[in-house]
Amino acid sequence: MLKLLACLSAASALKPLDRRTLFSGAAAALAPARLLAPAPASAVSGGGKDYAEATIKGQDFSGKTFNNKDFSGCDAVDTNFAKSKLRGARFFKADLARADFSGADLSAASLEGANLEGTKLTGALAEGTAFSQTILDAGDLTGADFTDAVIQPYVQKGLCGRKDVTGATRDSLFCP
Repeated sequence: MLKLLACLSAASALKPLDRRTLFSGAAAALAPARLLAPAPASAVSGGGKDYAEATIKGQDFSGKTFNNKDFSGCDAVDTNFAKSKLRGARFFKADLARADFSGADLSAASLEGANLEGTKLTGALAEGTAFSQTILDAGDLTGADFTDAVIQPYVQKGLCGRKDVTGATRDSLFCP
């Protein structure tokens, strides 16, 4: 029994217990269960697949918190993310056609390679967010904040030529 407990202890990277600690008083009754019982879940929010590759088409995610969640490759056509907190979220190659991100916090998110055709970014906070050329297909950028966003220079030039890029949005893109 001691060899088994020592092996389990060593295999699970636990500090080996000496014989006196292991078999003294109440510890004697609990020690084998404590060594063999699974550890409680300690997953950190944002880890794992989250919504990656999921079909969430037409769903309402508005006003909720999805910081650091993974939406990579998901089908989110016509999905409502208005006023949601999506800081650090990943939308790599997601289909976001006609999705609504009005007033959403997309700070430090990744929308690289995402289909943004007709996507509404009205009043969205996109500070430090990474975009690819697909941002040019977005539907409405009125009032969006692109401060420190990662945007290629030719894409930035295209955005600056849009009629809905005015005032603070224009300033955040460093338009001439």
